[in-house]
Amino acid sequence: MKSQRKRHRKQRAHSITDLQSDMMSQPSDSCLPLAELKRSLYALFSQFGQIIDIVAMKTEKMRGQAFVIFKELAAATNALRQLQGFPFYNKPMVR
Repeated sequence: MKSQRKRHRKQRAHSITDLQSDMMSQPSDSCLPLAELKRSLYALFSQFGQIIDIVAMKTEKMRGQAFVIFKELAAATNALRQLQGFPFYNKPMVR
């Protein structure tokens, strides 16, 4: 069990630091509840592959950014290419 958690943590850390597996979105409505934002991102990105995590925060520094972490690099790369400039809450998604 311990080695499984360690492997998962290592895999997730790799996904977060790999630029191709991160995608940012900039929602225009800053009053959008965080749970609703994550649900919308999940619905949009899950068509490309299995999602491990969606990181979105409402802090001043991170407002308007969300990171979608995929299990497979190929899925992340495909999502990045397909959704570049896609309008999400009236703002284009950018890398």
